[in-house]
Amino acid sequence: MIAILSTLFTYSFVIAIASIGGVLTFAFSYLIPAIALFNMATKAGHPYPWLAFIPFAQTYLEFTLPKKQFKVFFVDTDQRGLMAVITLLAANFGTGIIAGLNIIPVFGQMLDVALAFFLAAFNWRKMYDIHKTYGADEEKATIISVIGIFIPVVYSIFLLLEMNNEPDYGFGNYQTKETEGEYEEVTEEVTEETVEEVAE
Repeated sequence: MIAILSTLFTYSFVIAIASIGGVLTFAFSYLIPAIALFNMATKAGHPYPWLAFIPFAQTYLEFTLPKKQFKVFFVDTDQRGLMAVITLLAANFGTGIIAGLNIIPVFGQMLDVALAFFLAAFNWRKMYDIHKTYGADEEKATIISVIGIFIPVVYSIFLLLEMNNEPDYGFGNYQTKETEGEYEEVTEEVTEETVEEVAE
């Protein structure tokens, strides 16, 4: 009888720990980033901040919130939405396609490594640009983005810390300022006009 109770207690304990682990994983991998990104998008003036709560759309939002050139290796584009779609397709379908190619010696394994490297690089850039947009300097953004690839909870924590910061293109300016460069030009024009008005 004692042995049975002991076994039941052990199983219950393991299930409880697994449940707690599942809740924490859910919180740090989905819920916390969703809340943070929703706040970031709202402050930025994004027309659809609720995308943060839809798993695949959340990734799209992460890619498109920064108004910067997407630069990683040979890629240099302002089509951040397209980069999000490519990343999602590669992550969700690339593995399955490559698994079928594993019957070809070496080639399949090389593609596996290439895909993992590609996804890591694109996700690093996504995280780096988000952190830069919301206040991190270049060095800090680089470090936390690299760590975030291997320990995703770090990315989630920093999103929470940054969610109330002003984006580098200004509160509410997501739709009116297409790129960081244009925002800077507009700011300069306004500043010069303001100086002239004050001088008069």
